[in-house]
Amino acid sequence: MTQPAQEQVRVQLNDARLVTIRPIMPSDLDALRAFFAALSRATLRLRFHSPLNDLSEQVLREFTMVNHRAQVAFVAEIDESAAGHLPALIAEARFVRNADSESAEFALVVADNWRRIGLGTVLTRILAQRARFTGVRRLWGDVLEDNQAMRGFAHSLGGRLSRAIGYGQTLRLSLEV
Repeated sequence: MTQPAQEQVRVQLNDARLVTIRPIMPSDLDALRAFFAALSRATLRLRFHSPLNDLSEQVLREFTMVNHRAQVAFVAEIDESAAGHLPALIAEARFVRNADSESAEFALVVADNWRRIGLGTVLTRILAQRARFTGVRRLWGDVLEDNQAMRGFAHSLGGRLSRAIGYGQTLRLSLEV
């Protein structure tokens, strides 16, 4: 597994709050566990397409173990170190490239109280930039039909939504990068 470049970017969101966006690392396991535990059940259902109370330890570990080429993940964090805590994760975006393909499946989740202020857009643009760098030309992801926020988000990014074959109430979001 290759290590990410020491890349991080500090971003000011539409509401003037500052966040840091950087590649995920194995040392983020505890922060990632806390992030997913803090999400509402509705948000977890929209992200994972089924009702969940929490994620297994194995899934959490896998989410932190990326190779930064075929599997790429970024997190957004706020600095709470003044209170003696680790930085808190507030969003996570990733793609997994299909073998020898120019497409990759992507996923995005933003903490409930950090939505509609540009964070998802910034994360998706950073993810798309990395995708282009690694040879990916199209990002795609399945979205529950009742996920109005993602449907609007897809439209704002110029993405296409189509019926996902064989997945019932799921739409396929495609973004050309």
